[in-house]
Amino acid sequence: MIPVPEAERLNVIVIGAGVVGLSSALWLQRAGHQVRVIDRGPPLPGQPYTHACSFGNACTVALGACLPVAMPGVIAGVPKMLIDRKSPLALFWRDLPKLMPWLMSFLRSSTPLEVDRIVRVLGQLLRLAEAGNAPLMEEAGSIRLLQRNGSLYLYKSEQSFQAATNDMLLREREGVRMEVLDASAIREREPNLAPIYQRGLVFSDAYHIDTPYQYMLDLAQLFLARGGEFIRGEASSISRQNDDVSVQVDGTHHKADRLVVAGGAWSKRLAATVGDSIRLDTERGYHVLFPDAGHLLSAPTCYPEHGFYMTPLSEGLRVAGTVELGGLGQPPRPVRTNTISQVAKMLIPGLSRHDREWLGFRPSMPDSLPVIGPSPRDRRIIYAFGHGHIGLTLGGVTGYIVSDLISNRTPPIELDSLRPNRF
Repeated sequence: MIPVPEAERLNVIVIGAGVVGLSSALWLQRAGHQVRVIDRGPPLPGQPYTHACSFGNACTVALGACLPVAMPGVIAGVPKMLIDRKSPLALFWRDLPKLMPWLMSFLRSSTPLEVDRIVRVLGQLLRLAEAGNAPLMEEAGSIRLLQRNGSLYLYKSEQSFQAATNDMLLREREGVRMEVLDASAIREREPNLAPIYQRGLVFSDAYHIDTPYQYMLDLAQLFLARGGEFIRGEASSISRQNDDVSVQVDGTHHKADRLVVAGGAWSKRLAATVGDSIRLDTERGYHVLFPDAGHLLSAPTCYPEHGFYMTPLSEGLRVAGTVELGGLGQPPRPVRTNTISQVAKMLIPGLSRHDREWLGFRPSMPDSLPVIGPSPRDRRIIYAFGHGHIGLTLGGVTGYIVSDLISNRTPPIELDSLRPNRF
């Protein structure tokens, strides 16, 4: 990226030190802008970072993840979501009234026509993902963390595999490389799995990061080395003046020429202080870590019917996923981590105890498309959040697009489908 002329360089504040926020900050620095990042706990050595999705995700850069959560037929699963607390996609009666607008948009996004459109948009973003991630990974020295063994989806019956035919066709249309495995090929690849599968799909372009927290530490150090500054604290509101925009952090106003809101699940509250109502809600995602068990798998492995990934890391085996529609501020629900642990032990009989349980808040839009673009109220404010399950995958390209918008350059894709007020 060629820096903008010196006269066009701006003072920019980014709210959020997750993968989207840090990637945005680094691409903005590459364009020549002066950047500060606000976060209550940025990824710095010795500092807690467990509040961030970028700490607890499934670690996978999923370049084939072009399918939305709301697929045709999802409406038939709503009763199970309400009744079965162990369901991979669950919600609870007491949360239903406040979730209703999001849920109705979610169901409307599941029609075949809408899904076809969404897949095309996600496909465009995913084809640009490596162009956004690779330069940052290389400069931050994070190439050492990459494990390029693909990822594996498993199907317990021929019927469940055939039911995924349309999913495979959509992925194939978007250029996703897949290889079908039979039971014997799966056993040869992953001998520690319980032999309760008939078919598998290998996504050869996928890879994982060991670990995402270390990747965030690398990005943060690169940001500081380039002259960036962290402002520690909670961003509570955004104000707009004629000459600048400002963010209130623990009673202090920090002014800038441009502002990027990349606060993940907390972004909705900040956007409301600008006057923007955005249909963002929270998917509560969990993980459990089985220490010293990373050797039991060679690559991230997923049984779609259970809704989680099992990812081998140097610190152990991370089993992460499921979707619980809830919100911020509610305590963890032990039934979720207990279910993840029990099913993982069924799938990999060699597992014993787990020593970490984690709850994080995925910022999710009903159509599984992120929000990337200017505020309808003030084009000096750029929104970059709502990536759901693929924030780690799309963090780099989102940052690249954010930098283009602030630098008055044409982004690499058309952004109408990602606009904040599309609902």
